[in-house]
Amino acid sequence: MAVEFISYGYDTAPGEGIGELVWQDMFPAIGTASYAVRSPTDWKVTAVSGADRTVSIAAGRGFGLGVIDKTAANDTIQLDPITSGSRWDLIACRRDPTPTKGKSEFIKINGGATPVIPGGRLSGPGIHDQPLALVQVTAGQTQPTGFIDLRTWSGDGGGLVANHDLVRTFLNQVGTRLQINGIDWVRRVGDNDTPEWAKLSELGKLSLFASGPALLGSPSAGQGFLTQAGSYVGKTDGAGFERLTFPSAFPNGLLSVVIFNGDGWASGPGVTMAAAGNVTVNGTPNFFGQSGFGTKADLVYEVRNADGTMALNKPHRVNWLAIGW
Repeated sequence: MAVEFISYGYDTAPGEGIGELVWQDMFPAIGTASYAVRSPTDWKVTAVSGADRTVSIAAGRGFGLGVIDKTAANDTIQLDPITSGSRWDLIACRRDPTPTKGKSEFIKINGGATPVIPGGRLSGPGIHDQPLALVQVTAGQTQPTGFIDLRTWSGDGGGLVANHDLVRTFLNQVGTRLQINGIDWVRRVGDNDTPEWAKLSELGKLSLFASGPALLGSPSAGQGFLTQAGSYVGKTDGAGFERLTFPSAFPNGLLSVVIFNGDGWASGPGVTMAAAGNVTVNGTPNFFGQSGFGTKADLVYEVRNADGTMALNKPHRVNWLAIGW
């Protein structure tokens, strides 16, 4: 027997309709997200031990497209068998506003061999399915062999938190902000008014910034460029060279680097710094790249005294600006 849903937001809600307490419960969800659940444990999908291809949906609250639902007990769904290979099925909350009082229920939608949202999922308006998890069924196995959590959580300020990148395939309206495993994403309007996802930041890592149009010509025509800048304190080796490692390696390649003396009062007037050629510092070569020096992750530079001689074993500060893609 399916679990009982208590739902608000259909044409006719149970009891006396949407009163003050129900409205307070619904308010945080309105206008902040198309779909979400209330807490980390609400509507979590897990395997049922000892049951054949059966999953459990934990009790809790969820909302989607103006309807909020509460289940007081867990529900179970048995997935269809498979004779060979594996299949990824979607577990979802289906909301159907067409009955007299509306109806919410947990459902399964059979998928394919790859973990994607099945084409049979309904997205509304009208009948719509809130994705909760993808579950993998494998031939010869009685227990599910894989889970992908598709739940989302909304909070004050309109932000959304999710656990997997697949969420971006169904929550993809322009303006959507999602944080997934420490990465902050925004759905924006790109070239030719085409919606696209852009990575804003990554927790614990330096963001790569850029502005202006896409690059022209070789090696990366049409791609956006990335910039990094900083100030580095180092000491040259016995030949007058030092290695600068960028806080974040460029994804594809290095275009150019500008470096200059950042500490003239300490290093002395006339000290110059420039990117080095194909030399080796601390056992690692400074490979020639697209720009003639450096790699995606670092470059070697040289420090010279005012008379032009190499500054050997010299403490110094270098300010730098790197452009890559």
